[in-house]
Amino acid sequence: MRKPMVLMTGLYCITLALWELREGHDRKRFVTLMFTGLVLTFLAPQLLGYGAGIFHWE
Repeated sequence: MRKPMVLMTGLYCITLALWELREGHDRKRFVTLMFTGLVLTFLAPQLLGYGAGIFHWE
């Protein structure tokens, strides 16, 4: 049950990062949010044993 939560949190961080990039106020926040979102979307599922993250649903 954690898999969708990890992926949704990652996608949410990516969405916030893109919004921050659009606004253009804080580049450090953009980098932090984008890095966190990409890690939660692609790396965390592999480390937790969920397969290949967003590309692998069982």
